[in-house]
Order: sequence, then C-alpha cells, then structure tokens
Amino acid sequence: MRVVGPGAAVLRAIVAMVPPGAGDLRPDLNAIQTITAAQRMGLWRIVSFQTTPAQFHGRPDAVRAHTEELRQVLRRHGT
Repeated sequence: MRVVGPGAAVLRAIVAMVPPGAGDLRPDLNAIQTITAAQRMGLWRIVSFQTTPAQFHGRPDAVRAHTEELRQVLRRHGT
C-alpha cells in the first residue's frame, strides 16, 4: 500500500484462485489487483478497483514465481 496524498492510497496485490473442488492454485487465473481508496469523514472507501490477468506472456518464470509466492501464503494460513 502507498499513501499518495492526504486521505488517498493505492494498494496493489497479487491474487490467485483455488477453484471449488481443486487442491491447488490455477496459474492461468493469477491476477494483479489495484485498489484506489479515499478517506472521507474518517472512513476509507474504495473509489476504484481493477483486476488485470497476470499472465506474464513469454515469461513462464514470472508465472511460476507469482504462483509459488501465493502458495507460500496459503501454506502459512493453513489453507
């Protein structure tokens, strides 16, 4: 997360999905999400949300690194 000004922040996250009934992540569903938030009257609100597929075309090493990082998060949280 990065504060970009008084009462404004941007959060970037890498995400993946374990489909129902599956036992592992599906790398073809990896994505990068960007959230822009603004603080108004003491409350943070999302003002923009974007999901971009994280396919890393031509860079299979980047897909593997992205997926492995998320697998480690799953292991840490017992999921």
